[in-house]
Amino acid sequence: MTDKMKKQKIAIIGVGLLGGSLALALKKRGGSQLVGWNHRASSRRKAAKLLPVVPTFEKAVHGADIILLCGHSSSVAPSLWQAMLYLKAETLVMDVSSVKGEVVKEAGHIKGIEKFFVPCHPMAGKEKSGAAHATADLYKNKFIFITPLKGNPKTLVQRAVRFWKGIGAIPLIIDARLHDRSVALTSHLPHLLAAAYMNLYEKQEARHAGIRRAVGSGFRDFTRIAGSNPAMWTDIVEMNGNEIEDFLTGYIQNLQSLRKNLRKGNRRHWLSFFEKARTAREKLQ
Repeated sequence: MTDKMKKQKIAIIGVGLLGGSLALALKKRGGSQLVGWNHRASSRRKAAKLLPVVPTFEKAVHGADIILLCGHSSSVAPSLWQAMLYLKAETLVMDVSSVKGEVVKEAGHIKGIEKFFVPCHPMAGKEKSGAAHATADLYKNKFIFITPLKGNPKTLVQRAVRFWKGIGAIPLIIDARLHDRSVALTSHLPHLLAAAYMNLYEKQEARHAGIRRAVGSGFRDFTRIAGSNPAMWTDIVEMNGNEIEDFLTGYIQNLQSLRKNLRKGNRRHWLSFFEKARTAREKLQ
């Protein structure tokens, strides 16, 4: 009997934006017995609008065929340690955290975890957090990076691949270190820069309240991701700081070059600079 055919118990630990969207996608697909759990009672009440919830972690994971760890990056390893007491022989455990190197490293300290746990990271999300912002199509046509542990059975990894395909996502198997370096450039550093820019803006607005009238769509587009969950992003910059710092150093060098050229007033430089940027951006379309 295939994963799709049998009635599986799927436990979602951490029913926020990502966990809640998984719940909605799985409900839409059908064929599963869903159960959710959040650490805070207030979060469990919000999650109950999306799926059945239980009062304890143990009750959620006990007897589950699939466990989805949807909390922040720093919560993955503690959740794995706790879940090990309740796993069935065939249980598949996956996470959705944005940092994989540290997660893989920490999981390596848990004896036998490679029989159950396949690290994953969906390239999906919003700047808004919480179950209230969950949507059933959040993962549709989105890449899911899978960074297997050393010793993961091929059949276990294949189950993870089938799971993500089953909700319309596009799974890709990748090395954990390459993953972390890639997302440091495309996701983590941009969030850091957007947050830093908003902090700069706030200081200026405190001095000149009228500056808000100059805020247009470009400013809102550039800083949108600064509205993301602070606790989640604190985990990310702490756990992937080395990779982020590497690209940040290069970015600072570019900024220093920009400052020099601003002082020179070199029109040919600026035409070339903006043309290169526009061409690069158009390639992403």
